[in-house]
Amino acid sequence: MELGLIVGLSFLLAALSFMVIENRGLARATHLYALQTLTLVLIFLAIAWEHSIGVLYIWAGTAFFTKVLLVPFLILLVIKKTGIKHEEAPFGGLFHPFISLGVSIAVAIMLEPIFIKFSLLKLQIPIIVSIFVFMMGILGLVFRKSAVKQILAYCLFENGVHLTLALTAYNAPETIEIGILTDAIFSVIVMGALAMRFFNHFGSLDTSQANELKG
Repeated sequence: MELGLIVGLSFLLAALSFMVIENRGLARATHLYALQTLTLVLIFLAIAWEHSIGVLYIWAGTAFFTKVLLVPFLILLVIKKTGIKHEEAPFGGLFHPFISLGVSIAVAIMLEPIFIKFSLLKLQIPIIVSIFVFMMGILGLVFRKSAVKQILAYCLFENGVHLTLALTAYNAPETIEIGILTDAIFSVIVMGALAMRFFNHFGSLDTSQANELKG
């Protein structure tokens, strides 16, 4: 039963990751990110229960407070202060969802045999999903113009990394794992501050407007 739950939660994590990137409403995308990270926490708990891995309970608890509660609060604060509620059209226009989805799925399927070979937990679907989420974050950083959406893309990238670590190296020292998780807070604070400065200068969160700084 737990294995089926892990697979089901993994598919939900992938779907929510896509929705975070593609939803143009910034506050709604942030709430979806909180739900996506809560799903990640539930995956940690399900894996911990199924395989009796105590460290994942600690990881899940830390992720809940830092990434489900605090990080979305910081991002929503940036949205509130700027007053910008909707994202600018991404690079690639109408083709962007197909590009990001296709590339992410292709890379995940291609790399899965390599990751599962070195993984402590031989869970194929969660490993594919971890790579998929990682790629969605990378492509979001590349294609999205909104500074807030780029922060969310970074957070997705990080969630993909965390799931990969949980599957491949859950026995790493707990202090390192907790340190990795709390890095998200400081990264979001720095990126949020930069987004605010960008908004104060350009009156927009569209990072493509920074082209005037070139030359």
